[in-house]
Amino acid sequence: MAHPKVLVVGAGPVGLAAANRLLRNGAAVRIIDRNPARTTLSKALAINVRTLEHLEASGLSDRLIEAGQRINRMRFFRGADPLAEIDLSRLHHRYNYLVCLPQSETERIFEDELNAQGGRVERETELTGFHREGETVTVALTGPGGWAETATADYLVGADGAHSAVRKGLGVGFPGGRHDLRWNLADVQIDGPYRDDEAVMHLQPAHAMLVLPLGRRWFRIVTTVPDALNRLPLGRVVGEPAWNTDFTTSHRIVDSYGAGRVFLAGDAAHLHSPAGGRGMNLGIEDATVLANRIVGGGLETYSRDRRKVGLSVIAQTERMLAMVTLRNPLAQALRNLALRCLVPLEPVQARLRPRLMGLAD
Repeated sequence: MAHPKVLVVGAGPVGLAAANRLLRNGAAVRIIDRNPARTTLSKALAINVRTLEHLEASGLSDRLIEAGQRINRMRFFRGADPLAEIDLSRLHHRYNYLVCLPQSETERIFEDELNAQGGRVERETELTGFHREGETVTVALTGPGGWAETATADYLVGADGAHSAVRKGLGVGFPGGRHDLRWNLADVQIDGPYRDDEAVMHLQPAHAMLVLPLGRRWFRIVTTVPDALNRLPLGRVVGEPAWNTDFTTSHRIVDSYGAGRVFLAGDAAHLHSPAGGRGMNLGIEDATVLANRIVGGGLETYSRDRRKVGLSVIAQTERMLAMVTLRNPLAQALRNLALRCLVPLEPVQARLRPRLMGLAD
């Protein structure tokens, strides 16, 4: 099909990535979102190497790199005592760094590109139902002021998040479970020795704390206890957080990413903990792979291929989560000893770099 008509549901990073690639591939794209405007919150920050690779063909990688904060190393501490450092810049790749960029900025860049290609997000527009009939998908939409519309498309892409209407309409299973943790994140200014080009993981006896740079002495703190901001191991928080929220996480993956003319991408298909920063990245990978296959072929194996990757990433994030949230003192001591003695070895670093940077599925 030379110029398929595609309806993308959801205009977060995943939906926008799909729409951009589809437009570049020659598809006719309509993208809708139930919200009145794109997010103003920082939300997902990390952009990894695999994502930068996928976005090159859409011309977006350079813009994300220019707007974001490069992460050249990751450091591990036991409280305030250093344990290990991983030098990401020694990765043998054109992108030998991670990028930190607030999700609000990622979405702005993606939407600017969409507009430049002649597309636009139809906001306050919601999918209320659909059915598949032969080689078309008929959708029911509602929008501002209560208007309703019935439309057809060659393909329907569900990039509409954890509570996906497309997934529910498909009726696929979404098995998994909930983590027994409550996370807290905050965007704060810090007076202390944290650098703008490094991520820091503090492994405390009772909790873990990740510190990510946002630039201009602002940092994202992610912790597993709500009052950890008052116990920053290095330096101190200055003023009030620009954003602060609590949340819980699940580990889930759909039985099928779709079939025929209806497909899922991003959180609509998989959920996992923030350990490793893979959530948004995995969704953007789904979106670009799907967009390429809608135009170029290969849809018959999209679900199998992406589900295999999703299962692998969830397993990785579960292992990372278990490692940073150990509670047994002996297990903590052994983990810290391994970090101190093994991680400085170059063969170990060579194995860890691609995993931390999203290149090992």
